[in-house]
Parts: sequence; C-alpha cells; structure tokens
Amino acid sequence: MDFENLGDNVRDFIHEKPLISALIGIFSLLFFAALVIILIQTSEPKVPAPTFKKDAFSADAKLLIPSAPEAEKEYYPSRIVKNAWEEKDVEPWFTMPDDDTLDSLKDANDSIISDIIGAAP
Repeated sequence: MDFENLGDNVRDFIHEKPLISALIGIFSLLFFAALVIILIQTSEPKVPAPTFKKDAFSADAKLLIPSAPEAEKEYYPSRIVKNAWEEKDVEPWFTMPDDDTLDSLKDANDSIISDIIGAAP
C-alpha cells in the first residue's frame, strides 16, 4: 500500500461523500469517548492512606463501675446482644391496639393507596 497517497485519498473521500465521512467521524468520536469512559469506570479506586494512628488501648488504671442506683451488680463495659426478643421481654412494652386505633390506621392506609392507585391510568 502506498502511504504517500493516503492523505490525498482521504481528502478526496471527504469531498466526494461528506455525509458518510461525517457519520464515520461522529461514530469514531463516540467510540473513543465510550472507550475512555469504560477505562475510567473499570480502573481501581484509589484508597487514601488512613490519617489516624491506630494504637492499642491500654488502661492506666482499673476500670471503675459507676456508683449509681441504676447500675446492676454485674456491670460489664460490653455485653452480648440477643438477636430476638423473648416473650417475657416483650410483655412490659407491648400493648394490643384497640379496634378504633386499627380502624383509623386502616382508613389512613386506604386513603394513601387510593391516592396512589387513583393516579394510575
């Protein structure tokens, strides 16, 4: 292939078929833009170095149990949390709602649903 005449051939093609050359140029630009976007999106994010210093905690004195009447005798700085409540734990906090409360809640929910469905075609 003769590379000396390549520029002349491209110039002639652009002058003879401007619509096709414009479409080729636009698609080429979109292809390279998509390629750059894909390269940027797939690159690993740079994680900044932590700016704080991790030191292990060492107490310089014995941990003190608070002297309050609410504190239990077996006070721990941390505890194991249960995943679910037991029935005896729920009883002091849960009250069954009465019929009037349930009806007002039902009416409020029905009005919200009718507003949503009423706007649907």
